Amino acid sequence: MNRRIYLFVVVLSAIGFSSCTKKFEELNTDPTQFINATPEALLAVSVKRTGDWVGATGLNNGINVNMWEIANFGSAVGRYANGDQGVWQNFYVTILQNLTQIETQFGKDPLYANRVQIARIWKAYVYSILTGYFGSIPLTEANNTNYLTEINFDSEDSAYVKILRMLKTASTTINVNSTKDRLAYDVVYGTSGAQLQNWVKFANTLRLKIALRCRRNLGSLADAEVRDVMGNEAALIGSENETAKVAYENVIGNENPYYKTYIRSNFTSFFPRMSDIMFMYLRSYKDPRINYYFDSVKLTSRYRVTDTVSSTLNDSLYVVTYPIPHYGITKSSRLLPGWTPQLTGGVDPQGQANNGGINGVSAYSMFSLNILNNPTRPLIVLSFAEAQLLKAQARMLNLGGSSTAENYYTSGIDANFAFWGIPTTSRDIYKAGNGVKFGTTGTGLWNYLHLVNANIPAGDINKIYHQLWLNYFPDQPFDAWCLQRQTRVLNLSPHTNPSFASLLFQDIPGRGFYPLSVSAQNPVGYEGALKQLGIPNFTEETTNPYNNLKFAAPYTVPDFNAMRVYYDLSGMNKWYGTTIQSVRAAGLASGFTVIVTKTYKP
Repeated sequence: MNRRIYLFVVVLSAIGFSSCTKKFEELNTDPTQFINATPEALLAVSVKRTGDWVGATGLNNGINVNMWEIANFGSAVGRYANGDQGVWQNFYVTILQNLTQIETQFGKDPLYANRVQIARIWKAYVYSILTGYFGSIPLTEANNTNYLTEINFDSEDSAYVKILRMLKTASTTINVNSTKDRLAYDVVYGTSGAQLQNWVKFANTLRLKIALRCRRNLGSLADAEVRDVMGNEAALIGSENETAKVAYENVIGNENPYYKTYIRSNFTSFFPRMSDIMFMYLRSYKDPRINYYFDSVKLTSRYRVTDTVSSTLNDSLYVVTYPIPHYGITKSSRLLPGWTPQLTGGVDPQGQANNGGINGVSAYSMFSLNILNNPTRPLIVLSFAEAQLLKAQARMLNLGGSSTAENYYTSGIDANFAFWGIPTTSRDIYKAGNGVKFGTTGTGLWNYLHLVNANIPAGDINKIYHQLWLNYFPDQPFDAWCLQRQTRVLNLSPHTNPSFASLLFQDIPGRGFYPLSVSAQNPVGYEGALKQLGIPNFTEETTNPYNNLKFAAPYTVPDFNAMRVYYDLSGMNKWYGTTIQSVRAAGLASGFTVIVTKTYKP
């Protein structure tokens, strides 16, 4: 084997990757061909592989399928799984390898200065996912032939500092006026005249996002980064055209990863459904996005709610049943021992919804087919809406900003609604509601076990966090997981089907586990990483899933088994108003039957 290729294989093995040779033919090639690859080709492959891997939804084959569960967007696998899921090997081998080659082959050539910095921006983005997922990661010594026998890990803090430095250097080095040093093929921003400026804006906005996330562990350094980028808002993402996103085509092999998984592959397993937590939050604040994020349930499969309504014509009360168009699947599908006595004799609404249909889930709202069945739908990396909400957060923390926090906040909501094509009348009604409008209190509904509610804690910054979470659907559930760990602003229910056999239930995990190949092939680096994380030697997977990273807010997992619960239908009741007339009018309009089971005088 050529020595250059041999060294490259060895360094990947030393970093902790599997020795599997499935893709050996990709490495055992003429090295001159690899060296002669253009920055455009290498970067395009890395970006596409990042999008495919982040958006990949096959079980144990990507991030989003498990992150949808952990973010509480929906149910796709039925538990909080925080294993490696192949992230480690795919990110280091199939993504970062190409980016490193761009730096190695073109880093000293001034003709490629801009394109090398663009590669470094994407490299920083990829590393931000890795350290947000695992904590300590190889960064300084990763994919480096100078380190062959063992690879040391950068600590979480060190990794974030280097990522922030990488982004700042790139954003200040790129010459946006260059007419020659540009990407001839750019799957993120295309080849418009604003390409270079948009990469600068993405770098600065990502820097803002990471610095805000790391204020707890980086302190004044993070605040200085926020002030720096907020001091030049023109260099931040400022319009929908500047949203960072991975483009796809209606060409086999290059379609949106959701489409490839759920549509083209003739998927027959469990389609992702709305969670009861997402249902609870959307219903609590009459959020019209429920009809854009999720498809309504087929009329014949809808859950029929029992409700009590009044009349505009008399003083009678009517007990009625009628079907509702949306419903969320619970993560507490198995009742805990402490709940059983309290629920004995009650009617389980989730049990009724589980009757019939494919896999017993026909009554739950599926992710919209506009999301799943669209081969050209781009995968959002960092949007204009998110940028506005990040600015709102910075301004609320007195870390800069030329406008008010409320203006940034409402602009972020407007941008998100515009992205989904929601009418402005619906948007403005929503923005005026309690819990959404600045200065108001958000009192939300309870989930079906009366276990957690959709209250939004006092303080307008918590409204910003709430809107960020909603904005991250469906492409950024990893960011939603980071947001929840950072803020603990959402009230989330436990999974009663935990991925740890020793647990009675499982709350959302604090970090992901390294793959077994790391401890087997790089034990020195692995042991050092665990020390940095404060985890006893080689007990990572036997301690508990709640090893929190340093950026996360302190948190104690509640004893959910000891909580008092009961079946709560408040999230479903009064769907069509408070009178028999409004319910019957809805039935006529939508073609469903309203059944009156009882009439009585109060």
